Amino acid sequence: MSEPISKASSSFTDDIPFQALIENITDAVIFADVKGNVIYANHQARSICGVDKSDLFDCSVFSLFPQSQVPNITQQFELAVKQEPGKTTEIRFGIDHAWFKLTIFPVAAGVVGFSFHDFSMKRRLQIISQSQRDAMRLALSGATLEDVLTVLVNAVEKVTDFQAVSGISLVSEDGLSLISAAAPSMPEETRRYFKNITIDDLTPLGKCCQTRDVVNIHINAQTDSSDFSLSTQALGLQSFWCRPILSAESRTVLGTFCLFHRERFTPLPDDIDVINALSKTAAIIIERNNENRARRVAESALLENIESFNKQRRLYETALSNTPDLLYIFDLEGHFTYANDALLQMWGLSWDEAIGKTCLELGYEPWHADMHMQEIRQVIETKQPIRSDVPFTGTHGRRIYDYIFVPVIGEDGNVEAIAGSTRDVTERKHAEEMAKRAESRRRLALEASHSFGIWDWDIKQNLFTADERLGELFNLSSDEAENGVAIEVPKQYIHPDDLAACEAAICESINNRTLFDEEYRILQKDGTVRWASFRGRVIYNSSGEPERFPGVGVDTTRERNAIDALQEADRRKDEFLATLAHELRNPLAPIRNALEILQSDDYSQNQKSEAFGRVERQVTQMIRLVDDLMDVSRITRGKIRIHRKPVNLCEILDTAIETIQPLIDEKQHTLLVEKVAEPVWVNGDLIRLSQIFSNIINNAAKYTPPGGNIEVCISTCDGKVTIAVKDNGEGIPADKLKSVFDMFTQVDGALERSQGGLDWPYSSEETH
Repeated sequence: MSEPISKASSSFTDDIPFQALIENITDAVIFADVKGNVIYANHQARSICGVDKSDLFDCSVFSLFPQSQVPNITQQFELAVKQEPGKTTEIRFGIDHAWFKLTIFPVAAGVVGFSFHDFSMKRRLQIISQSQRDAMRLALSGATLEDVLTVLVNAVEKVTDFQAVSGISLVSEDGLSLISAAAPSMPEETRRYFKNITIDDLTPLGKCCQTRDVVNIHINAQTDSSDFSLSTQALGLQSFWCRPILSAESRTVLGTFCLFHRERFTPLPDDIDVINALSKTAAIIIERNNENRARRVAESALLENIESFNKQRRLYETALSNTPDLLYIFDLEGHFTYANDALLQMWGLSWDEAIGKTCLELGYEPWHADMHMQEIRQVIETKQPIRSDVPFTGTHGRRIYDYIFVPVIGEDGNVEAIAGSTRDVTERKHAEEMAKRAESRRRLALEASHSFGIWDWDIKQNLFTADERLGELFNLSSDEAENGVAIEVPKQYIHPDDLAACEAAICESINNRTLFDEEYRILQKDGTVRWASFRGRVIYNSSGEPERFPGVGVDTTRERNAIDALQEADRRKDEFLATLAHELRNPLAPIRNALEILQSDDYSQNQKSEAFGRVERQVTQMIRLVDDLMDVSRITRGKIRIHRKPVNLCEILDTAIETIQPLIDEKQHTLLVEKVAEPVWVNGDLIRLSQIFSNIINNAAKYTPPGGNIEVCISTCDGKVTIAVKDNGEGIPADKLKSVFDMFTQVDGALERSQGGLDWPYSSEETH
């Protein structure tokens, strides 16, 4: 038996023309021996089975088919071995699970042929067209959406040879979840899971909706959606495939078309084509159903709206007729098309007398009617409201009315009418005018004070506002002061040494309802420091919570500086008087000693003459001290008198130098005097100018070390005279230059007792 088979097989496989013919036909062909071993397979057969030529030969032909089909195929094979014709069978197999018409037939002695004709496309088209016709027929007959979509779901399951479970879910009206709409073959447990699923990334269906793309996963314990995985695994489902159902026009997601398979697989392109086609049909049916439902809802809502509109119209007419405001509507030409009772009463007209007329036709003054007509045109052009106020004389007399014209926009986006509202604001305008006058008076009072300002802190909103004066004090711009800033903004400018005390005082005022009364320093952006005093009190709401913190403030920098200056002057005056007492006491000791000599007989006449001269010098010194003190007293009390007359400064300077010359000679100074050749005439006090020059040159001679140089120079320029005294002594420290001529000021803080004299500060220079 094996020899003929072998010969037949060999002769068959060696027939090259025959093989060329078989290789180029469109159907797949496999030849097997009577034992079912493959002895030949053309290219199409090898592609369908997904095996190489070497792997295919000598393998069992029955291993190529699904096990469920093997009994039927074996029966047909045995008939062919007996040289009997078999029946054509529809079968799905191969790596693509395509649909084929299988014919098993005898070829030659010991050889059986298997012919496969691919009719997948035809079968898909049949299933699609039939299911679409059935679904549309049901939809038109008024069947439920579930029944209609079930037809499409069954078609998909039929395409997969009922190896898959299919279902359609729809997006809820709020767009937040998916609701199962049709899943006839889905087990009850899985159906409950798919009943309502939130659209998010945690579930495959939700992810499909969000990404608007196909989702394909293999179900296992590591699947992201654990509930989904456990539910489907328990039912023996291994793979999941899902695509969104999209609207044909807007491309919005209407729902999902999902497919579960009992084996691990990825849907074939043919299956996907079927689902894509049926998804489009489902989208049409779903949108039509939504439109029908929306139409029914709209019809119901329309009926409700009509009834509600009629009810609201009655309510509005009642309300508009009884409101004190004047309400009206203009057409685009400025004719009144509506006026409520309040407006008709103000006009003193009936509805028929007023409606359809313009302002001018109703008796408005020409300027008034023209103004409103221009405003109506402006509203039509800009599509923006316009508001103003105007006086008008009606049945209520001369009143002031605030009005607003608002455009009524039609569906085409154009203005189709102008609605207006007018209110009598006569009393309010009068009150506002009174408030403005009061505010003006308040501001005038504050401006007259040259220092006071107001502030307010809204504690709830943490908003600090101030008038312009206090805003400037806290380095705020006008907008910041008026519109407000957080309290932390002005706080940052409070001097660091004063901030803690200020914050403690604020808390004390808020917590204990005490008056806030503090004075502290405020840093300025230019680096200076200003003093300010603030008083305020917290305002509480009905619940006892702090609400606002208003108050007033005043810049006290000038007063603070004045107080500091007075204290400093008192200190210098005390030092001056202490020094004066000492200076007045110094001559007394020599005088007392001289008196003892004069009263004693133990001394010669020469000694007594010397003692008498000593007394005379000390008395002269005391007279000079008293004269200086009297000048100080006159300057302090502002009673020193200046007797001005034309004087020659050169002569006054010569006299002063002559007076100080003995001291200059004593200390061996070199004096250099530079002055103009012509007399220098000024209008001044001879005595006071002599004192000034004498004191300045005397100080130069007194405080310059022996053998020093002193220069005195008089120069003129542009009608002004400059007298400069220069020496090579200690000089005046830079920090004393501004205060050296202040009352009772001394550079070294103590009088030079060894040099004699008080050296009182020369404030008379400034007085002169």
